[in-house]
Amino acid sequence: MAISNQNLIEYFNSARQRKFSKGELVLAGDDPSGVMCIQKGYVQVYSISDTGDRYVHILYKNGELFPLIWAVQNIRRRVFYEAASDLIVAEVPKDDFLKFIKQDPLITFEILSQLALQFYVFADRLDNLEYKSAYERVAYRIVFLASRFGKRQNNSVTIEAPLTHELIGESINLSRETVSRQIEKLEENGLLGRKDGLIVIKDIEKLSKEFSEPVTLNMWGLK
Repeated sequence: MAISNQNLIEYFNSARQRKFSKGELVLAGDDPSGVMCIQKGYVQVYSISDTGDRYVHILYKNGELFPLIWAVQNIRRRVFYEAASDLIVAEVPKDDFLKFIKQDPLITFEILSQLALQFYVFADRLDNLEYKSAYERVAYRIVFLASRFGKRQNNSVTIEAPLTHELIGESINLSRETVSRQIEKLEENGLLGRKDGLIVIKDIEKLSKEFSEPVTLNMWGLK
């Protein structure tokens, strides 16, 4: 959910801008230099296990803020923030940010909404991992990503984010090869396609019925 409060938008529009190339680290587990708002592009947040495996936690998009947990609670997490595309962010100092958001209840509510959304994204990822079948796990992730980055036209949804099979796999604890096989099955079943390198759900209603436990599109705001 992009920020919508005009005062908050103008606050970040007047802030210092930083540019990153795709694949470049934005933050790497050390003390952040400030609070950032994405002006253009995407940021993936991941951790690395002791065995070197990468686990993607969340993909941020335009208008979203990070790292909010550090800003509000001063909690430092062992995660990496990497540009998933060419990226432009606006950055403000933490103390200045906290002072600014406390002066207006509407701005405070906007930040609370951002935190609630981020909590929902993490909670939904846990729900996703409950599925034992790789096919269902991938299908669930595709529907969730449609809710985050999708553009719907009738029953078709184009996911407008730089998704790779590897990134999807790292977010649901599956190998890239396994994700590729499951996506091929979804394509063979007439549920997925590709357009200009983007994943296209051909029939979101039909895809939502591909689960052993019924799911409703309302939970993702896709109804």
